[in-house]
Amino acid sequence: MNAITIPSAVHTRLRSAGVPAHAWVVAIHLLVDTDEAGWRTCHALADATLMTTHQIRQSARALDRAGLIERDRRYANIDGRKTTTTSYRLKDGTR
Repeated sequence: MNAITIPSAVHTRLRSAGVPAHAWVVAIHLLVDTDEAGWRTCHALADATLMTTHQIRQSARALDRAGLIERDRRYANIDGRKTTTTSYRLKDGTR
């Protein structure tokens, strides 16, 4: 497994915010595995981390309370059903 170096600014923000460990996993995935604009959907994060979407949303809430991420909600038509999709990215464009 390759090592991931967390930028010191992000590491400091996560430590000072006191977010739980599962939120660190989401934050690290947002550092290394996003689209070119830095966004990642809830379902893609769940697939990549082997967490449930509920756990991803809990982690995202913890990161949002700490002011570390941005959320983008959009309507989507999936299999003929109207639903919402949520994407996340770290604030300040830190990747």
